[in-house]
Amino acid sequence: MKAPSNPYRNELTRVLCSGSFICDFIAADLPGMGSPGDLIYPPGGISLHPGGHSANVAIDLAQLGRKDTAVVGGIGDDVLGGYIESELIRRGLQVYPERIPGAHTAKNLVLIVKGEDRRFYAELSANTLLTPGHVLSTLNETRPEVLYQGTVGGLKLLDREIGTILSEAKAMEAVTVLDVVPPYNGGWDGLLAAFDLIDVFHCNGYESKVLTGEKDPMTACETLVRRGAGLVMVTLGSGGLVAGWGENLLRVPVFEVDSVDPTGAGDAFCAGVIDSLLDHPDLLNDIRELSVEDAKTMLLKGSAAGAACVASTGATTAVTRENVDSLMKDQGDRVRAGIRSGRRLI
Repeated sequence: MKAPSNPYRNELTRVLCSGSFICDFIAADLPGMGSPGDLIYPPGGISLHPGGHSANVAIDLAQLGRKDTAVVGGIGDDVLGGYIESELIRRGLQVYPERIPGAHTAKNLVLIVKGEDRRFYAELSANTLLTPGHVLSTLNETRPEVLYQGTVGGLKLLDREIGTILSEAKAMEAVTVLDVVPPYNGGWDGLLAAFDLIDVFHCNGYESKVLTGEKDPMTACETLVRRGAGLVMVTLGSGGLVAGWGENLLRVPVFEVDSVDPTGAGDAFCAGVIDSLLDHPDLLNDIRELSVEDAKTMLLKGSAAGAACVASTGATTAVTRENVDSLMKDQGDRVRAGIRSGRRLI
């Protein structure tokens, strides 16, 4: 499958999303996992969506109105690679794929049993072969205001050079936003050595525990701030999130929605945070000097985007400006009033 020509490459880029491209095959609302030999028909069928950290965040940003977004990731020389590229271009993104000869485009089976968390069965394939050179070349061509680097821990070649990539971004005065996955075929050594180059860091509760050894997410958040990151955000699903920077520590409750498919909620959260940063250019100057009120506004936008995401099947389907604004209008005041400090009521 040949991707269409990309007319967007020469537009001004404000955000570059780097990381993974994955084809998500999603079966939602399953009555159960079944027994060996069972044949189960998913009530909503099996749907195909472009996915992966960088693709999800870039699509979310485009649907929030940020057409000045570029995206880079690895694909195979196969029909699914063409599908990913075409879908990203169709959404108005600047697309910089690295086509890996002989590799398969990554695939992910997402099984969602009603009332349970997702089960992922993933083949990373071409993602593990995304080269630092391709990312650095794209970074220097686009020269973004914000670099989002996702899938750290699952990119075999890039993980070793994450410090080099973040250093290059900082040299061009870009804000660095970093997101992780549990380490695949390696560890987080490169990441741990580069924490002082990270302006905004996102992980979930499980990942924060693995990174720090701390069971309590607030303690883990404080530990990651001490390691050098500017703003640390730990999302906890239905438990909301905790965020820390400088001497500040906040716990943020959730927006209430009917959860259909939690796939991509963390990516949507990151997109909402980045969107809020771009709305307030003064915040791009020094994340470490965020005021508490500015941080609340940014975290609320991220939380609303994450909540919008889970209300529909697919990692990006429902992350739109209309849906996020609607949640902010209906529940924003309540959620903001429920934000608590780690030390006192704000």
